[in-house]
Amino acid sequence: MQSTILNILQDSRLCLGTGFCSEQVVSRIDQYLQLLVKWNRKINLTAQKDSQQILSRHVFDSLQYLRVIEPGTRVMDIGSGAGFPGLPLKIIYPDLDLVLVESLRKRCSFLETAVRDMSLKNVEVINLRAEQVGDEYAGQFDAVVLRAVTCVEACLHLASRFVGPLGVVILKKSPEEELKAVYTESGFELQKDVPITSFHGLASNLLVFQKCFT
Repeated sequence: MQSTILNILQDSRLCLGTGFCSEQVVSRIDQYLQLLVKWNRKINLTAQKDSQQILSRHVFDSLQYLRVIEPGTRVMDIGSGAGFPGLPLKIIYPDLDLVLVESLRKRCSFLETAVRDMSLKNVEVINLRAEQVGDEYAGQFDAVVLRAVTCVEACLHLASRFVGPLGVVILKKSPEEELKAVYTESGFELQKDVPITSFHGLASNLLVFQKCFT
């Protein structure tokens, strides 16, 4: 499995340098996949049940966010689920300060186990809906990431209070998503629109929105 992981990391579509394909990175991704497969037998973490499918679908997609996230930043992953995209990003950038927000207790138990077993530092798991997260987290993040399952404007509204000065909200959406007037209505402006391709060739976009502070 580790050779397959290395091949994924070296895929030219991810644009990762050789420094991010170390033995430690490969080993941690392998460990993460093993944990996912094990826990998937007990709780519903992903529709994909074997490590190869999880790797090519979820890990590959998560690593696309590295195009727009800098090392050493503070990141909140809202609706983290099985840890995507937050945990793969943390494996590549170990100096990320990461907060995973997930409303389901069983999934949080998995996230806490994965963080502990992989010896990841500076990772916090919050078992709440994003709307319930305390005000001590307001304005504290350089980047808030969501795998957008609703309209862009609703996602921006959900993430807005957590974004600090010069911080961004990063959403993954299909190319057909209508974006007109989203920025002015939500207090954000579209900073980047990065076309990406899944492992199996499905096109989507990473949308990077910056909050307009007045």
